[in-house]
Amino acid sequence: MKCVLPKFVYRLLLHHLLLTRICWPHGVYATSAVCHDSHNGFNVSPDGNSDLSPDRNPTTMSSGQAPPPTLTLPPWKCCCWNATNQSEEVECRCEGEALTRVPQTLTMAMQRLTIASAGLPRLRATGLKVYAQTLLDVAFTDCLQLELIQDGAFANLKLLRTIYIANAPKLSFLSKDVFSGISDTVEIIRIINSGLTSVPDLTHLPPYNILQMIDLDNNQITRIDSKSIKVKTAQLILANNDISYVDDSAFFGSKIAKLSLKENRKLKELHTNAFHGIIDITELDLSSTSIVKMPSAGLQTIEALYILNTHTLKTIPSIYNFRNLQRAYLTHSFHCCAFQFPSRHDPLRHAQRMLEIEKWRTQCNGERNSRRERNIAKKIESQQDDLGTLGGSEALSADVLSTPFSSVDYMADAAMNLGYFHEEITINPDDEQFAEFCGNFTFRKPSVECYPMPDALNPCEDVMGAQWLRISVWVVVALAVVGNVAVLTVNLSIRPEITPVARFLMCHLAFADLCLGLYLFLVASIDAHSMGEYFNYAYDWQYGLGCKVAGFLTVFASHLSVFTLTLITIERWVAITQAMYLNKRIRLRSASIIMLGGWIYSMVMSSLPLFGISNYSSTSICLPMEVRDTFDTVYLIGILGCNGVAFFIIAVCYAKIYFSLGRETRHARQNNPGELSVAKKMSLLVFTNFACWSPIAFFGLTALAGYPLINVTNSKILLVFFYPLNSCADPYLYAILTAQYRQDLYTLLSKLGLCRTNAVNSKDNSSGMGTTRFTIHRHSSLTCRIPPALEVETQKMLTYSEEYV
Repeated sequence: MKCVLPKFVYRLLLHHLLLTRICWPHGVYATSAVCHDSHNGFNVSPDGNSDLSPDRNPTTMSSGQAPPPTLTLPPWKCCCWNATNQSEEVECRCEGEALTRVPQTLTMAMQRLTIASAGLPRLRATGLKVYAQTLLDVAFTDCLQLELIQDGAFANLKLLRTIYIANAPKLSFLSKDVFSGISDTVEIIRIINSGLTSVPDLTHLPPYNILQMIDLDNNQITRIDSKSIKVKTAQLILANNDISYVDDSAFFGSKIAKLSLKENRKLKELHTNAFHGIIDITELDLSSTSIVKMPSAGLQTIEALYILNTHTLKTIPSIYNFRNLQRAYLTHSFHCCAFQFPSRHDPLRHAQRMLEIEKWRTQCNGERNSRRERNIAKKIESQQDDLGTLGGSEALSADVLSTPFSSVDYMADAAMNLGYFHEEITINPDDEQFAEFCGNFTFRKPSVECYPMPDALNPCEDVMGAQWLRISVWVVVALAVVGNVAVLTVNLSIRPEITPVARFLMCHLAFADLCLGLYLFLVASIDAHSMGEYFNYAYDWQYGLGCKVAGFLTVFASHLSVFTLTLITIERWVAITQAMYLNKRIRLRSASIIMLGGWIYSMVMSSLPLFGISNYSSTSICLPMEVRDTFDTVYLIGILGCNGVAFFIIAVCYAKIYFSLGRETRHARQNNPGELSVAKKMSLLVFTNFACWSPIAFFGLTALAGYPLINVTNSKILLVFFYPLNSCADPYLYAILTAQYRQDLYTLLSKLGLCRTNAVNSKDNSSGMGTTRFTIHRHSSLTCRIPPALEVETQKMLTYSEEYV
């Protein structure tokens, strides 16, 4: 045993030294001369000697064993294996920073070659020639130094079907003759995540066969010049580039089934004839671009259109420009309305279409009569029942049929090899079928599956949708504007002798509600202006200044109104329940500071949608209802939560005010009618707040949770009618219907020489009140003795508070 072990170790070391030799003549270095394939069990050596027998197991050094000190491991390796289980298809993968040339000594039976993470600076014209007889697929991935592909690098590769180049940032240009001599068998060319600044010249690609894919995704292509692309491919991908302009007839003479220009954020302009001359296109993807206008020339055969996440697109061409369109996935729902109402979208084009139909009907009727005469003559001459086919009338049928019949299976290999996408079907009806066809010329609205579908918040025809809602909104607008202007006019014109805080807060509330009324006025105005065809005005309204102003007004006004209502309620609660403590009242300075905070809070909440937190453009009524990410969700939950907290505070404060009255007062029916009216007013105030805010809060939270309980139409009624109802009710409940407001109004009118008698009588009635009409304490058995020095001021304050409760 002592002799056997050293001998075995010696033989193992010698075998390893022989296998890890350095092949200087060919410039090939390898970390291991034999790469074992764990799947198929055969080995390939870089010198060309391969062992494809699964029975032999190589003897290699383990990864943890250190090499002899006199040897260094070369920094790249190649491994080969059988890529399929069904047939022998050898795939080799070479990788390493020191790999600067394509290895020339790999197995000659190789079908797939991948060069990965190599320091290859250029692909030489002769680099792949040694594998010309068998190579099917070639791939270069993560070759960060690759900057040149020599002319004819892919020439004479007889079976080549796939060229794949990925992550080559220095590869910025391909010369005109890179693809010269390329085999007719090529099917896929992909150069992705690289540095191409222009579309390579593809004129040397097979002129008769149609490629499956040409993919130039995620390069740095800046523009597509006129007639710069002429290919035949089932799919051309130019996505994720820096394309900013597509010139006239950029794809002239090309046969492209699917064309993708998506994710080109800088693409703002397409020439009017950008797609002119393109043949048999069926799908076009312009998603996530910045185009403002979409051309239609050359897109008559399109079947599917994708323009998602493209908020800059203002108008879309008429459906009459897309004769074969079946599906459209758009950004704006109002663009789908253009397909639903073609006569309103493009009246001129619709009129032309109707004239064409009438012309065809006339021609068809004339042809039907002439055909009938010819058929009678044929019957007399031939005495045959079967008259055969139409013969010369086929040209007429081709003219009459405005949309060609075609097969959708353009990806089939047979179709691509034959050089066409659509298999045309010859229509050859008999006389009766033709006559029936000609005799039923009618206009049918094009049927297009379009997304997103219009709904009540993004309608096609009217913003309001229902006549009763339109009338109701105008009534609310009138009451809100008139009421709040009246409150502001009176309160700002009369210098308050008592309770300046209450008047100060009332002015803020009236201003907020006036802004909400102005919002309703803007929405009602666009509804009246665009009645019956809102979708034609939708972009200018929703993405213009109008919707931003309206949305800002409504969010600012609603938050300021709720904030002010809450502060008014707290101020009245303190004034009534703490009447004898003058030092516990809210002073004007404190109220001003608090209201400044309310203004800042309202400004911030209304400005967030202008900076990407939700937005005002998602609906026709300009409310921030879009939920795209977590920030939008938090924002909307914050709005509903703040309103809910405010309502809770208002309800609690009015409950405390009510229960601060004596028990006899709360149960009085005849003895204390004034105190009973106070309770009724408080109940009315709480009820109006509850009626306006609770439905919106409840259904809004359920919708955010993913369980909407009402449809879009009913939610629109809540948002348009109930949401701004407080702006209409507040000035009347808090001011106009009170005795104090009437006294202030008469005083103002008396200064103008009007209603002087009413002003004097109102002032006398107010000064004649000797004592407060309600008890301050929670328990009727307790009495409150106000010091004489405070009695007069407290009496005035309590009287004012009672009138404004």
